[in-house]
Amino acid sequence: MPLFKIPKEKLTINRKIILLGIITTLIPCLIIGAFIFQYVSNDIESKVSTTTSNMLSVINWNIDMVFVDVESSANMILATKDIQRFLTVIHPNAQTDIQLQTATRDVLINISNNKPYISAIYVGSPEREYLHVNQGESRIRGTIYDRLVTTKWYDTVKTMNGKGIWINSDEVQFINSDNLLLFGKKLRHLESLQDIGLLSISVDKGVFDHMFKSLEGIGSANIFILEQGKLVYANGNQEKLGPILADDYWRDIARDFSKNETVAFNGEKYIINATTNQNTGWKVVSLIPFEQVNNEITKSRIVAVVLLLGSFVMAMIGAYLISNRLIKQFMLLNRVVLKTGEIPDVFFDERDEIGKIGNSFIRIVKSNHELNAKLLESKIKEKEAELIALQSHINPHFLYNTLNSIYLMAEQIKAKNIAKVAINLSKIFKLTLNHGEYVTTVQNEMDQIKSYLEIQNIRFDQKIEYDIEVEPGIRSLPMLKLLLQPLVENAVHHGLELLMNKGKIHITGRAEEESKALVFEVIDNGVGFDTLDPSANKEGYALKNIQERIKLHYGDDFGLMIESSKGHGTRVVLRIGFHS
Repeated sequence: MPLFKIPKEKLTINRKIILLGIITTLIPCLIIGAFIFQYVSNDIESKVSTTTSNMLSVINWNIDMVFVDVESSANMILATKDIQRFLTVIHPNAQTDIQLQTATRDVLINISNNKPYISAIYVGSPEREYLHVNQGESRIRGTIYDRLVTTKWYDTVKTMNGKGIWINSDEVQFINSDNLLLFGKKLRHLESLQDIGLLSISVDKGVFDHMFKSLEGIGSANIFILEQGKLVYANGNQEKLGPILADDYWRDIARDFSKNETVAFNGEKYIINATTNQNTGWKVVSLIPFEQVNNEITKSRIVAVVLLLGSFVMAMIGAYLISNRLIKQFMLLNRVVLKTGEIPDVFFDERDEIGKIGNSFIRIVKSNHELNAKLLESKIKEKEAELIALQSHINPHFLYNTLNSIYLMAEQIKAKNIAKVAINLSKIFKLTLNHGEYVTTVQNEMDQIKSYLEIQNIRFDQKIEYDIEVEPGIRSLPMLKLLLQPLVENAVHHGLELLMNKGKIHITGRAEEESKALVFEVIDNGVGFDTLDPSANKEGYALKNIQERIKLHYGDDFGLMIESSKGHGTRVVLRIGFHS
């Protein structure tokens, strides 16, 4: 059973269209919105990861450049003859010792002059040593070498077999600064390769400040450099990040971390990315507050929501406008349908299908009204014809008996003409009534014409000669009654009656198989008339009536054709449909 039900009587077309608009817009918006939310989150996180990885690669490259530069400086110091002599000469006199000290100082000054990040350089052996302070103030008094050889830092350098190593150690501090890194290396004789001393270069961690200053963008706020889990450098707020830096998790990062990961410290989430510098073994780590990334995601999602809501609102406005337009057309159509009387004079906007249907409907309704009016008129005429036919059927036997009585009385008194008129009039009356049918046969039409002409000859003293030539095969075919008799009557009344001498009428009938027509001709040699004379057309009511009856019953391909001229008689051709 449905959870809710909308009453059918209230679910109008307008509401259906708006509901359809809501469904077809809201569902795609929700699907697209969910996709956009997920896509934006993944895309921003991917971009953050990519940006951070690129940034770490740049930092790694910069560290390599510093390492290579310091290594090159160390190699230059090792290769200098003055440094070699300084470390290898045993028990020199005072003057030689001063010369060696001066030469060593000059070498170290030349090397450190163009390298502001070098704070101090120390070279020493059991015999002698020299500390050049490039920046800051020396914090060591007395012999340095004897102290160095007792430190773990020295043990680590010693295990490198002459290779340089970076160590972040608090054991060795040459100047008054806690912001230093130490590069250590055992010095060997260039020829014998025997250990002759120790080199230490103190590098100011400020080199990383300069390095990170040029890096901007997300993730550049908190960068850490770790060595064996111990912090070498951090560019963020160390007071704020103190709890994080003190967490044991950094040991895990220093040991095996190498990819993007989200972790939590003190209830806050961070995105961590790291890379390992191959030359120093340092772990370069970026720490990005997840909230910072989430803010970017939230902004993008807000923009997406605003766009989707805007699209939804626009779709709803569009659905409302479309439904309003359709409803106006439907209401207009409904008003036309419910109108019981005269169709209102309205016009639909045909820019859509409903308007076209509405106008077509109005045309159909108007056409139906016209047809109904014609049908009503036809029924009225039919009733009138039935009434006339009924009147004509009033006691026909009485009329026949009366005419027969006149005929018998005329025969008794030897009045042959009266008898002949009576019997022919009786035949005409019988053939005209035709038992109430409007269709007769060709033979009956011919008989009616003969009876009519017999009566007229008695009237005009045998003035009319006539002959009838009809194909035997068509005599039994059906045709409308009273088509030919009025033509013969017109020939007598308008053509032969005005002649001084005898007149002649020639009547023919034949069938045309190709055109499926019966063709009759009525030809007289009467006075004729001018077919272009308007007065002649006014008197042709009988012919007009015959023409209309033929068109109505047989179609527009059939009808009358009249040829006539004054003094040369008249020829009337009648064509009707051929029905076997």
